[in-house]
Amino acid sequence: MKNPQSQAEELSKVFPNEKLNNIAKYGCCAFVLIWCLGLDPSDIDAILLVERMIDKKVIDKDCTVNWNKAVKYLSGRSLKSVEFRDITVIKGIKERTPVRYDFNGKSHWVGVENGEIKFNSLVSSVCVNKGRPVTARILTLNIER
Repeated sequence: MKNPQSQAEELSKVFPNEKLNNIAKYGCCAFVLIWCLGLDPSDIDAILLVERMIDKKVIDKDCTVNWNKAVKYLSGRSLKSVEFRDITVIKGIKERTPVRYDFNGKSHWVGVENGEIKFNSLVSSVCVNKGRPVTARILTLNIER
């Protein structure tokens, strides 16, 4: 699996622009949401999808995710609820879940499933390697579209 945020970082060195730089720096949560919804976040199409989400104001220009808008845009379904849960370990998480790791004032989102990190938008993250999980977003989608 490729790591789209790392790919965006490489692309931003060749094609510098604000949007691509922001995706490279802050796109992790959007990429994790794409993964959580069962879409493929592993290639250039994911970078282009996040770019379109910024253009359509589904996410902010700094890639801050509006959970309701983003889920609707990506899946056509609405959210029944978003639970912001403080955590200290990931082993109890079964379903695909966005989890934020923190280290020294920085943060990075990863995709967790069955108590393991299954998706990371970066090849390597100091927040994951040296930090700890601090919060999870438990997403419950409505059944109807």
